[in-house]
Amino acid sequence: MPCPIKANDFRLVFDLELFGELNLAVKAFITLRRSTGVSPHKCYDELQLLKKTIRVSNGFKKPDRLKQTMLSMSEPRAYSLSNVLKNFISFFPFDQGEQILSICNTASFAKYDSRDLPHFNDVLIFNDILNDFFQTKPIELTLKFMPIMIWWLITNIIPQRPTEFLLMNINCLEPRPDGTIWLKVPRIKNDNDTPEKEIRYDLIQIDRKTYQIISSYKLKLVELGIEDEYLFPRDFYQMFRNRPKRQAFNRMTLYNFDLLLQEFYIEVIEGIYLEKSLEKIKPGDTRHFAIINMFLQGFNMLSIARMAGHDVIATQENYYSHAEHFSQSYVYILAQRMLEEKISNEIPEGFIGWRSDAYNRGKIYNDQDTLKRLKVDYGFCKEKSEIFPNSCVEDCRMCNNYIFKPDIDKYEQGIKWLQDFSAFLNQRMNEILLIMREQCGSSLLSKHPGSEELLKTNSKNLVKYMNQKAMVDSRLMEEDRYD
Repeated sequence: MPCPIKANDFRLVFDLELFGELNLAVKAFITLRRSTGVSPHKCYDELQLLKKTIRVSNGFKKPDRLKQTMLSMSEPRAYSLSNVLKNFISFFPFDQGEQILSICNTASFAKYDSRDLPHFNDVLIFNDILNDFFQTKPIELTLKFMPIMIWWLITNIIPQRPTEFLLMNINCLEPRPDGTIWLKVPRIKNDNDTPEKEIRYDLIQIDRKTYQIISSYKLKLVELGIEDEYLFPRDFYQMFRNRPKRQAFNRMTLYNFDLLLQEFYIEVIEGIYLEKSLEKIKPGDTRHFAIINMFLQGFNMLSIARMAGHDVIATQENYYSHAEHFSQSYVYILAQRMLEEKISNEIPEGFIGWRSDAYNRGKIYNDQDTLKRLKVDYGFCKEKSEIFPNSCVEDCRMCNNYIFKPDIDKYEQGIKWLQDFSAFLNQRMNEILLIMREQCGSSLLSKHPGSEELLKTNSKNLVKYMNQKAMVDSRLMEEDRYD
């Protein structure tokens, strides 16, 4: 049974000859399921569950064995089995049906937790390596992994499923006379009541960089003599296989892409850049990054639902549990990078590692002559005296010109002053995230005329507090180096 969505050919084997009547019933049941729009992949899965159950229970004559089988399964799998059996018994009643149904009713409702995403810092390292690899390494090394580059570029911005990404057409780019560039994105999560899944296309505006990268890749396919309707053809993937295997479909499958991503980790991230302990990103993770990013940027629920290919707005709710983690991680990593950049600017070129005699606390702040600086709370200001205080922001702790250098007898008091402000900013971030989440979770609020403007305002405030907290935390990190 071919499945163009999964790019797989599912072989359905009805080999329950020992249970002749049940074998025919299962065949008729699966045929009916497929004719009503159930995907080949799900038909295959349901067939395997039915066959296993029939064999274990000796043709449903020993229901207790079924109960033991369900207890040995994971909760979601047992729940799936119970649903398949309920549908089958409704289609084909038999003597033990009521007893089987009572066992099925004991299966608890499957609770699917939010997807576990890699640590944000590992995601940033992956991003840095990927960008450096494609910008600095020769085409002989990078060509094989071009689908990885395009996947990372597109699906971090556009919330696309991996199967949708691999369905992209070679003619996916649409430049327009007004100078804008649009990308044709396949969407497949539509519940149909027909055997064939309908693939619809959305047009989403992209930037020139994305356009140039995809165009360059397409040109390379032409140079290699590869012509196909898909952007990621099977022949391109097979070029880099030592022993190419026969495939039923003429494009990369999800299995192919997953293998290519694993090879990128082994050959590039671990082999070239020697990063051997990163949490691995899965092909479907980037879609979640994109949705979380849209939420943090203040997109309204309808926009996120449309971009993500969701028919139901509430589907996004699971993604927001990651938003607070991502915002906190962003602040921490930004604070680290602020500190690293500051230190690198103060250390002579070529200086590696820490050397206590190279500088003292005074030198860290770039204020070798503090007498020339303006004295402010627990430190100094780098602003010109003729401008000060007209250019001041509301609080020194969030200002780029502020140098934290309290008097020795007020050092602990100054540290608490910074910590209190960091805690306040953290509280404000969480409050805004909660407001945004509640607004997005309410269909009534989402449809309010001022909803989109409020989301944008909250998003800007969130980013403002994130950046301010990163600045304060970088100063605290700087002090921690001496404790």
